[in-house]
Amino acid sequence: MKKITLPTLLVLAFCFFFSSVKAQDGYTYTLVDNGSYNFTIAAVPNASASNFASSVQSYGFTIILPDGVTASITTSLGSGASATFFDGNNVGQPTLDGYLITETLGSPVTLTAPSAGTNSSIVTIQINGSPTSGTLSILANDSALANTVTPLKSFMQADMIDDAMASFANVVDPNASGLSGTTTFDFDTLSTPSEELTSISMHPNPAKDIVYLNGLDASVSALEIYNSTGQLVVTKKNNLNTFNVSQLRSGIYFVKVYADNSQKTFKLIKE
Repeated sequence: MKKITLPTLLVLAFCFFFSSVKAQDGYTYTLVDNGSYNFTIAAVPNASASNFASSVQSYGFTIILPDGVTASITTSLGSGASATFFDGNNVGQPTLDGYLITETLGSPVTLTAPSAGTNSSIVTIQINGSPTSGTLSILANDSALANTVTPLKSFMQADMIDDAMASFANVVDPNASGLSGTTTFDFDTLSTPSEELTSISMHPNPAKDIVYLNGLDASVSALEIYNSTGQLVVTKKNNLNTFNVSQLRSGIYFVKVYADNSQKTFKLIKE
């Protein structure tokens, strides 16, 4: 990954943010925990009745990590995203580091129409070194750091207007947070799990209908199932030893089991 200095960041500002904003019909970013230190940053459409599929030309956002923690891109919307590292010391934040992640697509990529309310995976990252303290987050556009170093702000150049013209404008509001849903992850939750969660197992996997959780005890209070773009699709708080996934579409899901102060995530393949 490339390293960036503060002067370079300031120059980048002129490239990203001199465009109009359609805050009433745009996007925000959210963070999806895939388990095993793997995370996806997904684009969330603002509530809209538009059936016109957005066409994305470029995008960018900043992830913040504890000082010394690194990350690698595993997949991206156009398979060509780059992550530019910056040292927190260079932006007056010695306890953190970060990456400015950007991609300009050779050919615009079409997302699902906003009316569907479907999140779109943009970039997936792998956190290196298995940290057990500190926080991963997406930088908010209205944060002090983003307003001091404006190239760190999130953006997305997209065509959202059905007018037979390819007109790309920034559809992530640079003056609001530009974020929604889950935007941070606390690595403290990945420290040694409690004994009761360590003993839990799930089967069958892959599954077509009924899935079983073994090794539960009274401390386990709920389970949630998320799809691959981070949308919550199932919540259950009773009879947690089984759950039915027959109504879900085929694909990858993440089952989160919650105890008193711990959680455990399973990756589930729905056939």
